[in-house]
Amino acid sequence: MSCNALASDAASRERLRQLLPREEDAAARERLAELVETACSNRPPTSSLSRLWILGSLQAKVAGAYLAWWLKSRWADADEKERTRNETHLKAALELLGTMGYLRGAVMKVGQMLTLPEMVPEQYARLLSSLSFEAPPMHYAMVREVFYDEFGREPEEMFASFEKRAFAAASLGQVHRARLHSGEQVAVKIQYPGIARTIQSDLKNLRLLLQPMRVGDDWPNLLDKLAEIESVLLAETDYLKEAEVARAVRGHFPPEYGIVVPKVHDGYSSRRVLTTEHLEGVHIDEFLASDPSQEVRDHYTHLMTVATMRLLYRMHWLLADPNPGNYIFMPNGRLGLVDFGCTRVLTDEEWQLQCEAEAAAFQKDDKEMERIIVKASLYESAQEMGKKRVELVGRVIRWQLEPWLVEGLFDFGDSDFFHRGIDALREATKTGYLRGMPLHIWTTRFVLGARAVVYRLRGRCHFKEIYLQESVPPKASHADDAEKTDTRGSI
Repeated sequence: MSCNALASDAASRERLRQLLPREEDAAARERLAELVETACSNRPPTSSLSRLWILGSLQAKVAGAYLAWWLKSRWADADEKERTRNETHLKAALELLGTMGYLRGAVMKVGQMLTLPEMVPEQYARLLSSLSFEAPPMHYAMVREVFYDEFGREPEEMFASFEKRAFAAASLGQVHRARLHSGEQVAVKIQYPGIARTIQSDLKNLRLLLQPMRVGDDWPNLLDKLAEIESVLLAETDYLKEAEVARAVRGHFPPEYGIVVPKVHDGYSSRRVLTTEHLEGVHIDEFLASDPSQEVRDHYTHLMTVATMRLLYRMHWLLADPNPGNYIFMPNGRLGLVDFGCTRVLTDEEWQLQCEAEAAAFQKDDKEMERIIVKASLYESAQEMGKKRVELVGRVIRWQLEPWLVEGLFDFGDSDFFHRGIDALREATKTGYLRGMPLHIWTTRFVLGARAVVYRLRGRCHFKEIYLQESVPPKASHADDAEKTDTRGSI
């Protein structure tokens, strides 16, 4: 490997090591450095057994750390107990970061989902948030291997210049800057080796671990959901399909809207490499560090809402991975949208139920809403579903639809609103009220992920006004969309 490559890898590692502030103890910083080194230098294991063993070891380490804290804290005063508990959170979060960064794939996606605001201790959120776009990058030798497999050439032979240091890395791949021979700067996303096999292995392990639940009534539904997850995640590993989606999405946002979807370069793309226009801008942490005004926060919240609503109502597409790394805050108030691999297309039946739920909410028709809740939860009647379950699932659905009903400015930074939804979902999870259409995995992820981003932004927008605008079938430019009927709920 060249000196330049070694230097760039070292820079990536150093950037990850800076996740811990200087005041953290030396042992924690040393452990983070060790974990980052392991994740960067090793190919992710693909066999079910090896991944299960690593996850089992992680569980034992985390459980052991908390057991040790519990034993020590029994005789400690309140301050000491708090201090040692925070230290334990940090140790556990470090182990999670290291293991998820090494395993990548479906396991790392779970880590990304744990970073919702106030869902986990601050130590976890701080470290695991890096998994959205600053995960440990793979060794450059593996990048060259992927290129050779896909194109029969190395990156330096295809591009006028190619940066060996990845500027973003997440669950399935990492992104490098490069320059075409035409002079245009591009972003090159490269998939980690063997990532599709890791997804199949993780889902196989999950089915094995959940075997004790097969005696319950919800087992068939759980298997359907796992099959849905496997199908969508495997589809995400096909970058040619993602390129098709990106081209279609780009067609919905003319430049005057301020929403930018990068152009795909087909000649430099394959099933495991995706080359697109490079978008200049910053991610949410750097954007918030600039202390933007409320007006600017609201502006970006408006653009994010327009983007998701337009695709939902015109294409019936759900961008099911709205993690912070997929939004780029660009100069001149533009919003960049990247990564369309995890896009779920609603079936006609699913879309019809969505419209019926909106209509019931607008008309405040509790009886109709109850029918929809029962149907979406795959029960025959409210009696069979049970009063408590109907009430709790209904609370979650009404929270999801709340912005649709509010006239004027809706404040997504309102702590009470955000926590009501999180609390309802936590309660539904704890009580095991999870039976439902497989689609709900993605709608829940979409709603929670997108609201977590605008909650962090403390953003506001005229949500209902945007809904009314975006749910009207377009009159001209998008002929395919015009064929869709007006599916808005009756207001």
